[in-house]
Amino acid sequence: MQEQTTTAEPAIPKKGLHRMTDRAYFAIDLPSSSQTKVLATGTNAHLGWQREHPEDETDALTVGSYLHALLLQPQSIKFDFVVVPKVDRRTTAGKAEWAAAQAEADKRKARLINDQQVGLAEAMAGAAIKHKGVASILRSCEQREIVAIGEIAGKPAKCKIDGLLPAKDGGKSVCIVDVKTTVSASARDFSRSVISYGYAHQAAFYSRVLGSLGLFVEDVVFIAIEKERPHCVAVFRLPDVAMGIADHHIDRLVERWWQVKAGDRTGYPEEIQELALPSWWLRGDSYSAGE
Repeated sequence: MQEQTTTAEPAIPKKGLHRMTDRAYFAIDLPSSSQTKVLATGTNAHLGWQREHPEDETDALTVGSYLHALLLQPQSIKFDFVVVPKVDRRTTAGKAEWAAAQAEADKRKARLINDQQVGLAEAMAGAAIKHKGVASILRSCEQREIVAIGEIAGKPAKCKIDGLLPAKDGGKSVCIVDVKTTVSASARDFSRSVISYGYAHQAAFYSRVLGSLGLFVEDVVFIAIEKERPHCVAVFRLPDVAMGIADHHIDRLVERWWQVKAGDRTGYPEEIQELALPSWWLRGDSYSAGE
């Protein structure tokens, strides 16, 4: 379910940690890690278009949502999902069956998911639970699927966190737990995913929001689960240096989010720009292969 805004904005919850549905969370129009991440590589115009033209949820996001529910809040599945067999919606019978399931999902404000997607999510969850490191983390994870309403740069902000591990000493320190699906959970490949998909930005954003609530983020741990069989699993700690680099840009990105909300749709510069070409090309590396 892609985050989007509605015409009638609900009241912003008070600062603190909350439990709420995805629909309720997405309806709160505040800076989030996913929307500010768009601004890390795109313009205000890009985010403005995304906010005004939300896309339908992809199969991958639906499977990921069900996987998160299996691992973190299994009791919520019967309320938050409507399962329908995979039907051929090109046929009259298939269209009718899908429409009935969609009506039930809309009535319950739930996600629609087919049985093949459920099977994939269950296989991934099963592999994760068998992983000793993951099992230990889940046993200790007392707070799951938590919405935090806090502040960044003196203005309200929000985030939804998969899990929080309490400090070993009982203090205000916490460890963020984040479940990720991935093509490859090897250390080399997942480190690239951290950069490509903005996971460091997400972690830094979460840390800022929690920090405004008096909680110090000591660590960020990723549970990486491969999408393809045999669904291998690995657990990684985000390096402090990555958090530091991402945190350096948070204030600027949040400020631009508020500009977009106010109507700013600035795109790329209108004047002619000088291109900065890759250093490897300037060295002539691309011409040396056949010499």
